[in-house]
Amino acid sequence: MNTTVAEHENAAYLALRLPAGTRVTYHGTLTDSHGQWTAQPCSCRRCTWAVWRERPATRYELRATDGSAARLTHVRHTSVTPVPSQTEINEAGKWLVAKYAAVHLRKELRRAFPGAKFSVRTGQGKRRWEITVSWSGGPGRTAVSAVTAPLRAHYGSDGRCRPRAIAVTVGGRTLVGAPMVSAIHLNRI
Repeated sequence: MNTTVAEHENAAYLALRLPAGTRVTYHGTLTDSHGQWTAQPCSCRRCTWAVWRERPATRYELRATDGSAARLTHVRHTSVTPVPSQTEINEAGKWLVAKYAAVHLRKELRRAFPGAKFSVRTGQGKRRWEITVSWSGGPGRTAVSAVTAPLRAHYGSDGRCRPRAIAVTVGGRTLVGAPMVSAIHLNRI
């Protein structure tokens, strides 16, 4: 079964968006193992071989919450859900819609790549939580994804699984909250 590069990169991003040590709830096919665990990048033979071949790891290994040895390995990202920290629960109502996240992203891209022209658009209808970034020439896909990734996840601490709060000034009002963005599509023309 061949996978395209885009599918492989998407799977890698989704699988490893949680920092090592993040508390998760497992709800996969092994019903006797349902419950809370801590997630780590998978260290099975198959995943180790993929990383050795410079391919991003795409699976988790789950450890008991006290950090003892792994019991579940090679777990898909769709089989776990991060357990929110108390801080995240307290901040639950502070969200910014994708439209305002796009305004913030546009400013960040201009600051990171002065002189490059970017088109940052939000989706319509069912895709209203998605952002599409298009550009020609200038920076590469990896450089742009380094600027866009923080709107989808926060990599700084184990206890925080949501995007970091951002501040956006629109119409003279400053809005602060975590961006509600389900996907960011990069399209280099």
